[in-house]
Amino acid sequence: MRRTAPPAQRCVTCGEEHQGLTTVFGPPAPDPWASATDEERNRGGINRDTCVITIDDTTSYVVRGELPIPVRDAATGAFAWSVWVSLSEQNMRTLADRWYDPGRESLPPMFGWLCNELSPYPSTTHLATNVHTRAPGVEGITIHRVAELNRLLRAT
Repeated sequence: MRRTAPPAQRCVTCGEEHQGLTTVFGPPAPDPWASATDEERNRGGINRDTCVITIDDTTSYVVRGELPIPVRDAATGAFAWSVWVSLSEQNMRTLADRWYDPGRESLPPMFGWLCNELSPYPSTTHLATNVHTRAPGVEGITIHRVAELNRLLRAT
């Protein structure tokens, strides 16, 4: 198998070429999960896309989404923050009921609160958000999978 390096991007700011820029960043869990005790985590659960956690008798329902930001000076597509947003219990149930529904993108936006600090910005936790759903299905792979494949294929 022939291996090629990721394409380089010429930076309009510094003029240098940057090899294989990562275009998706984000924490693996919502901040409340990351700071929870083992006991609190044992009462909840997390997977790739959702998290339920109870802290001090308050249950939070959190979904992962993407906050895309267009990259206007390169052909890389969009830069995206992978973020976690809290939803009401009812909105989480609605989303769960329609998770595999090919028409779920017709759901109205759902209000939530951003559950992550996104460095290097000023405080982003608890920013008001609207979650817009899209149709389920495979739309490609994540940059994290690309990095994993890079590690696997470059090791051979």
